[in-house]
Amino acid sequence: MNGTGLRDEEGVLVVTMNVFARGCRLLCWAGVFLLATMALAQVEAERQLQDPDAKLRERAARELGERGNPAYVPVLATALQDSDEKVRMAVVKSLIRLDTEASLEPLSLAVRDGIPEIRYLAIDGIVNFYLPGYVDTGFGGFFRSVTGSVEALFSDVDAVVADPDIRLHETVLRTLRQSLTGAPDMRTRVRAARALGILRARQAVPDLIEALYFNNVELAEEILRAFQKIKDTSVGPRIVFLLSFPQEEIKQAAATTLGLLQTESTVPDLRQLFENSRDKKTRLAAFDALAFMPQQQTAPLFVQYLDDREKELRASAVLGLGRLKDPGYLGPLQQQRDKERDGRVRLALAFALVANGQLDSLEELVSDLTTRTRRGEARPYLVELAREEAVREALRPHLYSTNAAIRKNLCQVYAASGDSASISYLEALLRDRDAEVVQEASRAIRILRSKGF
Repeated sequence: MNGTGLRDEEGVLVVTMNVFARGCRLLCWAGVFLLATMALAQVEAERQLQDPDAKLRERAARELGERGNPAYVPVLATALQDSDEKVRMAVVKSLIRLDTEASLEPLSLAVRDGIPEIRYLAIDGIVNFYLPGYVDTGFGGFFRSVTGSVEALFSDVDAVVADPDIRLHETVLRTLRQSLTGAPDMRTRVRAARALGILRARQAVPDLIEALYFNNVELAEEILRAFQKIKDTSVGPRIVFLLSFPQEEIKQAAATTLGLLQTESTVPDLRQLFENSRDKKTRLAAFDALAFMPQQQTAPLFVQYLDDREKELRASAVLGLGRLKDPGYLGPLQQQRDKERDGRVRLALAFALVANGQLDSLEELVSDLTTRTRRGEARPYLVELAREEAVREALRPHLYSTNAAIRKNLCQVYAASGDSASISYLEALLRDRDAEVVQEASRAIRILRSKGF
């Protein structure tokens, strides 16, 4: 290469470097400008939140949430002491919308607000951080806990529960426990009990037990739901007295809780409640509870109702015999299946037969994962059955079904009942073509690893 060519190349290089340096300077200045703009916006927001006009303060609080910048949390927190309740409500809504851990401290402070509606919303906002979608935030002044957009997740309040691997912020736990026993109104206490249950706050069990003695039906029902989600089996013997409560709804909720917690010492009490109560729902709740913890002495009772005209009692009788896992009752179960016409009872029969080693009946349970009417029953059955390795292995091929609903729901089954081997099964679904399946597979793997697998 001659001297001129070399100089030409050097000239191009120098020009290129100059352009690059100029671009870097422009980017640097752009970054500085952006930071300066954000700083000015924050200063302006702080100024507006202190404006004498309450409407202007409310609008400023609302706009800060709409900007979606977590850096505004400290600014908003200062406005929780505003004298205008509409401003404070707007602040809480914005803190929820910013959806950051930094919002938990100010939301916990808002739980002590003098306005009940602000307290309710703050508690729901705390839950929303751990369970995204719990609060529908349109930020047009309307909030509700259950929405069409999250219907599949929150269709049943009894089923709403956070993932088992969450770790509660200490301030959140302390605030909810204090609200449960010390809030100025009962509805705030009910909301706190609901939140503690959804968040599986085992540390709050002593407070929940104490709050049972406030003699409030709504609160007692919510506490019993919380126990069902926390699943602390030591609770059972301490709530058996509720089976004698005057209100039927409390008896029903207590029976259900005792069954789910498998408090076997209460079987005689539950049987007595079933045989002596005149309330149909109470009898059914007691029978359901007995079916969760079947014993040889209650087996004849299940056989007696195996062909009852009430389909709910037939289903519970089937479940009780299935969980008993006594080969001597396999014949009656198969005979009942041959003549049973009700879809719900047939699903219970499929569960009972699988529980007794008839794995070909899994097909019916798996296929019902595709239907909205049966999915809510089929999935819990599969979660219970999948605690057995043989069932998990039999379900494995279905994880790769052509139906996305089956793949997604089985991810949830393995999240609840999987083991270390399940992780490798689920990892294949991280490349699934359906985004919801990928999300559920990732969640299941995370939960299983949190258990030490």
